[in-house]
Amino acid sequence: MGLCKATRQREANDVVFCGRIIMFLAHFFPLSERSAVNIKGVFNTSNETKYEKEAPDAISIDFNFYKTFWSLQEHFCNPASLTLAPTKWQKFTLGLKVVLDTFEAQPLSDEEGNANNLEDEAATFSIKYLTSSKLMGLELKDPSFRRHILVQCLILFDYMKAPGKNDKELPSETMKEEIKSCEERVKKLLEMTPPKGKDFLHSIEHILERERNWVWWKRDGCPPFEEQPTGKKLIQDGVKKRRPRWRLGNKELSQLWKWADLNPNALTDPQRVCTPAASEYWKPLAEDMDVNAGIEAEYHHKNNRVYCWKGLRFSARQDLDGFSRFTEYGIEGVVPLELLPPDMRSKYQAKPSDRSKRAKKEETKGVPQQAEENQIATPASEIDGEGSKVDTEASGAPMDTDATPTGNISRGGTPSPDDFQKQSSDTDAGQEAGQIEADVEVDAGMIDGETDAEVDLDAVG
Repeated sequence: MGLCKATRQREANDVVFCGRIIMFLAHFFPLSERSAVNIKGVFNTSNETKYEKEAPDAISIDFNFYKTFWSLQEHFCNPASLTLAPTKWQKFTLGLKVVLDTFEAQPLSDEEGNANNLEDEAATFSIKYLTSSKLMGLELKDPSFRRHILVQCLILFDYMKAPGKNDKELPSETMKEEIKSCEERVKKLLEMTPPKGKDFLHSIEHILERERNWVWWKRDGCPPFEEQPTGKKLIQDGVKKRRPRWRLGNKELSQLWKWADLNPNALTDPQRVCTPAASEYWKPLAEDMDVNAGIEAEYHHKNNRVYCWKGLRFSARQDLDGFSRFTEYGIEGVVPLELLPPDMRSKYQAKPSDRSKRAKKEETKGVPQQAEENQIATPASEIDGEGSKVDTEASGAPMDTDATPTGNISRGGTPSPDDFQKQSSDTDAGQEAGQIEADVEVDAGMIDGETDAEVDLDAVG
């Protein structure tokens, strides 16, 4: 690095060779190398611009303008001196305004800009412009020359607005206003200067923005740009770090448990859990509803969902009448009426007709329930009655069958074949009737939960 610096100083006149040395150093060292960075922001004050102090004979331009124009290079060479000496700043602003007024009074057309633009010709490339008074008229018609001066102004303004300086070096409020006005004029002139003034101004603004980031990076101590991989972290000294084990699973719960151990009376404090009364809780919303309070709608408590949810829970436990008004009037209807202004209570009070309608609805809801209960109770009683009827008929059936044949025999003495057939048919019919009645009795016994079906069947047989 020392050899490269010494070679560059020796061959300072060979711009191409010095540029190759700088490119070699830029590729060889990393971008965050501090040795290649001007951390303090020191300016090269030895780069002086020499110009004529006395007016020559037969000069075609205003010599005072010539001296004012080239005297600006002294301030461009060392911008830090402007903030320390207010007289220098006043002198600089006066000279700059004269130059800007001249550029605005003599604008360049597109034809002049294309004809006098010499940037494309490599043979005329030079690191500094000539300061002869005889060339001043031609240089003012050169768009590249104008751009060179105007860009120097933007660089100076950007330096004075840059951060990382002491309080003494910061510009005052009046200086900031003058910088802003002059900067707007310079940008407007750059936009008007052909060719492609807007594109050129956009490129300069982009370069100055990157320069600000560079200044911030130097102010922070030139941290390295390389970032460590986001994968596994390197283990130092080959020792694997253990994860901290918490008593209750994580750090927050463990700290809460430790705090409870240190304060054992905190959990038994009666003031720890205090449920407010619903009337006290709804006071803020009642104040919001008051028109005379003049509270805007966006600041009302009804927009807070948590507040409304807690209030509904309190009203459900303490004020069921107010809680019932939520479905009809919303959250504002839950507010107790004694908290509302007198002109608003009538809006949320339940009318007598509404109360009668609610009572009728409740009565009509109770009637179908009673009818259903009666329908459920009647089938069981009917089944019990039918079972008793079957029992009596079953008990009477054998007596009829027995009485019929005995009567016929007593009349005729000895029974005839016809009597035998009638007797057999009657007995068969009696047995069938008894069997049907027994089946009905069994069914009734199953429904009523009785277990005497077998006894009734034996009696019928």
